[in-house]
Amino acid sequence: MLKPRMERSHIAVHYLIDKEGIVRHQVVNDLPLGRNIDEMLWMIDALQFNETHGEICPAGWKEGDAGMKGTLEGVADYLAGHAEGL
Repeated sequence: MLKPRMERSHIAVHYLIDKEGIVRHQVVNDLPLGRNIDEMLWMIDALQFNETHGEICPAGWKEGDAGMKGTLEGVADYLAGHAEGL
């Protein structure tokens, strides 16, 4: 249910748009939730990594870490070599 106009919260929206103009990531936060700029910077690093190497960034990935191929084999290979750190 929408609140009357004067009682509504403001929202913050971030978009990550690639070189082709495609929205690759968007975040919409209600005012009380705040924002985490480090997460947005991580998304930029991950997108640039993908554009450069053609691989995807697994959970917990940091700049300088290995990526993985976006296939079942690629995921299995990555997990076999990184299971301890997950």
